[in-house]
Amino acid sequence: MSSPLKAGLISVVHIIAATAVYRYLITGGWLTNHYQLNDPNIVNLVLAIFEPIAIVSVIAYWLLRKPALYRLISILCLVQILIGAGFLVFILLFVFTWHAKMM
Repeated sequence: MSSPLKAGLISVVHIIAATAVYRYLITGGWLTNHYQLNDPNIVNLVLAIFEPIAIVSVIAYWLLRKPALYRLISILCLVQILIGAGFLVFILLFVFTWHAKMM
């Protein structure tokens, strides 16, 4: 079963991750531009759709406290961690492979 401490920790992970992703989307200008579905930045569309679903699931869990909602936020938390790991790998790959070019 779900303990309030684990559910609280999962909720905090969701809130921090959603805030970070939406900050990235806003500062990158992605939410202010119009994109098509065949855009190479389609990953940003997936993130823009996934994050509100995760936050609404957390809110629904805390309002209803159903075991199915706990399972849902737990699974979405794993997805959040995978998204964060993907960002970390991308940033580290860029940092370790980037070379300054002199003119």
